[in-house]
Amino acid sequence: MTQMRCLQPPTGAAADAARRHVAPVPALETARLRLRPPTMRDLPLWTRIWTDPTGPNALSEEGAWENFCTYVAGWLLHGHGLWSVDEKGSGTLVGFVLLGLEWGDEAPELGWALSPDHRGHGYATEAATAARDHALALFGPGVAISYIAEGNAASARVAERLGATRRPNYDETTRVYGHGEIDEDSPQ
Repeated sequence: MTQMRCLQPPTGAAADAARRHVAPVPALETARLRLRPPTMRDLPLWTRIWTDPTGPNALSEEGAWENFCTYVAGWLLHGHGLWSVDEKGSGTLVGFVLLGLEWGDEAPELGWALSPDHRGHGYATEAATAARDHALALFGPGVAISYIAEGNAASARVAERLGATRRPNYDETTRVYGHGEIDEDSPQ
């Protein structure tokens, strides 16, 4: 079967135009990672992560494509969106971190997803810290939130390491964590 056109990286003048459009997306660096604008070449890993039937929120291939497009479009529509996360030394794509908005979100979501091969190395915490700090600079304290599937203990631990505050659940299957929230009871 021929690969669908929407999944193919651009070539020629279209590739040049795509590079010009992503140029303003901020690249962030940490000790071990580089957060950079996503490209079509990153879509296979995104799809692999989000179509994994053992994952908490498995999507169809089309659903993964739609989410990828939504988060990438966030840069043009909202000034924040999806970053691809590479190891600095090797340039290997290890996963993704985002400040994104989906239909119904009450605030920009700070989210992360790593390839199964790169989990357990602290990359999610490192990348999410850089994205959270970027969010706090953009929005101020208390705006970014994380939605975490009930039972996703690894992501809950990342949110806790980031100092996020647990909020009431979104629904019976989704935990919510607020980032950079100010404790109203503590002296300023």
